[in-house]
Amino acid sequence: MSFYYLFIDGIGLGGKEDHNPFHVHAKHLFRHLAGEEPGDSVSSQFLCVPADAHMGFSGLPQSATGQTSLWTGMNGPASMGRHMTGFPGPTLIRVIEQYSMIKLLSENGKKAALLNGYSKAYLDRIERKPRLRSASTHVHRASGQPLFLLEDVLEGRALYMDITHQFLHHFYPDFAGKLPIADPRERGRQYVKIGREYDLVLFEYFLTDKAGHNQSMEEASMTIQILEPFIEGILEEMDPLEDTLVISSDHGNMEDLSTKTHTNNLVPVFLSGKYASDMAGHIKYLYDIPRAIFNCMDFDSGLPDPLAMAAQPESA
Repeated sequence: MSFYYLFIDGIGLGGKEDHNPFHVHAKHLFRHLAGEEPGDSVSSQFLCVPADAHMGFSGLPQSATGQTSLWTGMNGPASMGRHMTGFPGPTLIRVIEQYSMIKLLSENGKKAALLNGYSKAYLDRIERKPRLRSASTHVHRASGQPLFLLEDVLEGRALYMDITHQFLHHFYPDFAGKLPIADPRERGRQYVKIGREYDLVLFEYFLTDKAGHNQSMEEASMTIQILEPFIEGILEEMDPLEDTLVISSDHGNMEDLSTKTHTNNLVPVFLSGKYASDMAGHIKYLYDIPRAIFNCMDFDSGLPDPLAMAAQPESA
């Protein structure tokens, strides 16, 4: 039994507008993000639960606090007293280091990991400039495990962030001959195959958020054309009687290309597989997702109230 937790940065529940790329380009599941109820064979395998990314705080939801909530089960904005953009600072890092899903599971006999594979150049950069470490890398490193490398992608133990390797060829041409352009459907199947060795596997895809900030319909269309078959591949490979797929986001953005900022929209939580129905009734806020996963695992996480680390001051 495995949980596949796919994080898609910056997607919210939008409407049927021409500036919503999900209305213009989505073929099945993502039509939910345009206010539609698709009845195709892919969408019929999912429940779509709206989740509140504000979590009790006004202002546009942001990445650092939203992602902390998604991967710890704690209220990220409450720990700051506000939403925080970009990468986690000291306060959020403390929350992650204490309550990272990967850490809690790994310390208690479970196997969990972030399956993104990184270049050595990127890892060197975040060692030199720790403030550039993403929430996801903090969540994985809190468990004491090293991050996966491009060599792990090559050996079939991890996935590259863009799924298809197109960005990899551009930024790291030395790997172009070793890692050809990949079919996103095949990459979805590979995600499941890797995940069979784990109780929980996270994967982060952030090009959706970049497309939203760039207000680029072309970039947005590209991400949809990659993500929809990627999800199809996951469904084809996973066992719906044993495995569970969870897809969510930290805030809205790409569903409204009329603005380059995030949105106030609710975000989707797509659920498929064994525990989809069990989880659906327990999710209202982003921080509810880890707690629902732990409950379905029958795992005693020891998580306190989501507000337990509220209003801790940010230090330098």
